[in-house]
Amino acid sequence: MRPSTRPRPPDKTARLLTRWHGMGALLAAVFYSLFFAAHLKFQETPIYVRDGIIFGAATHTAFQDLTAGRLGDHGKISALHPAFTLLHQPLAQLMIKGWQFIGQDLGSAQKHGVAFLTCLAAALTVVMVYHALLWSGSGNLHSILLAMTFGTGTCALIMAPLPQTWIFAGLGVASLIAVTARGALVHPAWHIAAAVYAMSCFLGNVIPCLIMAMTRCAQDRLQFGSFHFRPILITLAAFTITFGLANVQRQIYPTSTPLPKSWEQWQSLRSDWTADRDTQALVAREVFVSNIVAPDYATREIDRTRSKVVLPDPSWSTLGLQRGLSGGWLLILSLAFAGIVWRAQIEPFTLGVIGVLIWSIATVSWYGRQDHLLLYACLWTSVVVIATGLGLDRALQHWEKLKIPVTFLLGIFVSALVTRNWLFILDVVSTPGR
Repeated sequence: MRPSTRPRPPDKTARLLTRWHGMGALLAAVFYSLFFAAHLKFQETPIYVRDGIIFGAATHTAFQDLTAGRLGDHGKISALHPAFTLLHQPLAQLMIKGWQFIGQDLGSAQKHGVAFLTCLAAALTVVMVYHALLWSGSGNLHSILLAMTFGTGTCALIMAPLPQTWIFAGLGVASLIAVTARGALVHPAWHIAAAVYAMSCFLGNVIPCLIMAMTRCAQDRLQFGSFHFRPILITLAAFTITFGLANVQRQIYPTSTPLPKSWEQWQSLRSDWTADRDTQALVAREVFVSNIVAPDYATREIDRTRSKVVLPDPSWSTLGLQRGLSGGWLLILSLAFAGIVWRAQIEPFTLGVIGVLIWSIATVSWYGRQDHLLLYACLWTSVVVIATGLGLDRALQHWEKLKIPVTFLLGIFVSALVTRNWLFILDVVSTPGR
């Protein structure tokens, strides 16, 4: 009897992988389109010619760095972003030439080329949030809704269209968490790549890399019953590669900022801002609320000869259900907090995510400034959403009757959030800025 030549149907795992990758690609395409549409609103505003107009973003500095030639001025990008120019300037130049090829003038091609990179970075961060939750055991629908929450949140929707470095640093953190969630099922090369990219875009990500390495060690111990040094060796290799790339950048781009050569020079990079009790409400708002739900309107301040956009005082997001969308988000956070406390006691990955979030909050005053917090939120907003998803998943396992109501709440919340935050963008772009 001849064996059948018909192909075997794919097993369940293969079908799931195909569906996950398809959903990730769909999320990337949808959110890239959304972010680029926001860029089209921003492109005629003064943000490309002056820094600090919108939430303290150094838009002109980043724009010049990405659009200048190899021998142009690249010295305004801080050494805290050690290989940012090397990794992104060639891609930006390629995109600019592509836009020129299809008929755009140089100015428009430069804006669209830079926006292609920033919007793609934000869209890929949405995908990383989705996969981090999915690979950690969360349901597919909840993973999609929470990834959409990140993508339609204030931080991603406002910062993705802007030329700046922090959206890339945030992609590095989200990628690092996603590959850690996948654990030993991901080839070590992807762990190295995620860690190198995270540290190359922002050197402060070295601690999240170490936290995720220790998380991998704990995961391996639970799975194999013994301690493995490979995650730590991967992090050390990534650290070495990052500094190698930083030195290569100084050779290829001779005007770029050199790495500090002493501890005193590293200390000189420290911000002058000191967080204290008076700023606790502000920091808490930027970490958990305003980076997701925008205020009703943009607040403008006069700075010498220009108007700049800032977030209003913390009172707008006072805890209370009468605040509409912010109240709905706070309800979701409250439920997630209860679940993540239970989950962190038994799961190293959840504990690692919490560790990264705490590190991001604790060190923001070292490198940051009070009026730039929404800009720096690119680093921790994806972590907040992932932690929320982990907590919700555990809470809904305990309170199963809440699963359907919470799913409806998330769906309604995302629908209202994109409308609210898009209206906020329209308000922001109306700022004169000159």
